[in-house]
Amino acid sequence: MPRVRFDRLKSEYRLIRACLDGEQAIRDAGQLYTPKPSAMQPDDYVAYLARGSFYDAPAATLRLMTGLALRKDPILHLPARLEPLRLRATVDKAPFQIMVEDIVREVLAMGRYGLLLDFPRAGNTALTTPHFVGFNAENIDEVETAYVDGMLEVVRVVLATDERHDGADVFLELALEDSIYQIRRFVRQGPSEKRVDIEEGIIPQVNGRALDFIPFLVVSHQGIRPSDVRPPFSGLCRVALSHFRNSCDREHAIFLTSAPTPWVSGSLTEDRIPRAIGAGALWVLPEGAQVGMLEFTGAGVSAMKELMEEKIEVMAQLGARMLTTTVNRNESIETATQRTRGELSLLHGTVVSVEAGINKLLRIAAEWVGAPPTEAHVEMSRDFIEATLNGRQIEGLVKLWQSGGISHRTLYENLQAGEVASPDRTFEQEREMIADEGGDMGATMLRLPVAS
Repeated sequence: MPRVRFDRLKSEYRLIRACLDGEQAIRDAGQLYTPKPSAMQPDDYVAYLARGSFYDAPAATLRLMTGLALRKDPILHLPARLEPLRLRATVDKAPFQIMVEDIVREVLAMGRYGLLLDFPRAGNTALTTPHFVGFNAENIDEVETAYVDGMLEVVRVVLATDERHDGADVFLELALEDSIYQIRRFVRQGPSEKRVDIEEGIIPQVNGRALDFIPFLVVSHQGIRPSDVRPPFSGLCRVALSHFRNSCDREHAIFLTSAPTPWVSGSLTEDRIPRAIGAGALWVLPEGAQVGMLEFTGAGVSAMKELMEEKIEVMAQLGARMLTTTVNRNESIETATQRTRGELSLLHGTVVSVEAGINKLLRIAAEWVGAPPTEAHVEMSRDFIEATLNGRQIEGLVKLWQSGGISHRTLYENLQAGEVASPDRTFEQEREMIADEGGDMGATMLRLPVAS
């Protein structure tokens, strides 16, 4: 029975989460991510960390990548019985749109996200709808799969929760036992982490019947299988952390060397030792004494600066290049798409997997409420590059239509692809709107301003 444990990835998840939280989270982690220089005192180490500056490339990259992935709003189709999901899709009552954004963000950064379809256990009515429960990567502890009726299915899942019981973390186990879906809560006690169940098992029921499958899946940028994938942001965050360490070292070196320090040599009695410095201070020194200033010389600090600049370039290559994905003014949309395919592969894989995972659970939700499964689905855009048609391109399409080269429908589809017409409105709906306004989409002449 294949089993996937994610223990070895937990340190990666913790690092990525800290880098996304920003500078204060890295400082709060102390020596976990920023080793204390040898012989440095605790108070000096606090100041050493405070001087460092964290380059916020991970969070900025994730924000922009999420924006590209959701540049166009997902189009949600729901039967009437599932319409409440549009405004209250999750266990914490988040709208469907927000849920999708959260899933995309987590998959892009962490590489996976757990999604469970659940049904309220109490107070059900004829209008009760299922809801989604999300689990971050670090909360997915273990997943087991096995062949059921010739198909590979999830048969056991262990999930960490935010609950505590007698001082111990509570885990949730979803398991198929004798082909019946059951839920148990347990804790791990003692050095041996002995499992102790804290309540009787629960058998979820839908319409009075137990389930013969676990409505849970793991979404990653590589599919909806519980595979052991490396978090996409791992490399970028490690370079950002290395850059922070260099910043602490450089700022500390500048702090120690930037202020010129006076020195005095010779035979000085206690009453002749200078006690103050400045324009109003007079030093009376014995004959033969010498005075000078210690000042930093050398290229050590400059070398640190060059190293930090190199790491900024590495971060740009790993992630921040996604921020500048644009269409060159002299290239077509198709050429730009081909040029950026490698850069957009993570976005494309994430969007495809998120859409597939949500659709799988939406179809199950429709079956639970007695609606046709085909009526419940979401469509997510793959148009990550702005593709707005300009006036000259629109004029060319209209002329092609007028000459009989393309149909009305093809013209409209091109206007949709060029972000001129609404992507949510069908050709028939557009024709009805034009007719309601007294226009005629079938007119033989359509005059547009000539582009300059």
